[in-house]
Amino acid sequence: MNKELAEAVKLFISQPLNNPLSRGQMMEIARIALPILEQQERGEGEWIEWGGGECPVKGATLVDIKFRNGDIIRGYKPRHLDWRLDGDIGDIIAYRIIPERATNQNGEQ
Repeated sequence: MNKELAEAVKLFISQPLNNPLSRGQMMEIARIALPILEQQERGEGEWIEWGGGECPVKGATLVDIKFRNGDIIRGYKPRHLDWRLDGDIGDIIAYRIIPERATNQNGEQ
């Protein structure tokens, strides 16, 4: 999600009656949110099909990535990857979010 869109969403959350979001921004939010909501409905860990575009998750979130050639990388930070589709074997075709693990007061899992 780009910074401008993130700021508009924060403003909307703080002032819902003064909706600063354009229809295009609402569609972009829905495009990003729908796969995540569907994943939550199914339970964490299910693969979400990817059709290309901007990175669908926050940069600090860890994900598993499935590529067109069948390779899978696990526990990767998504900001290091190219999420666009180029039609080659290195295209990301699916991802799944790795749930955060609770830590104790010493930072241990």
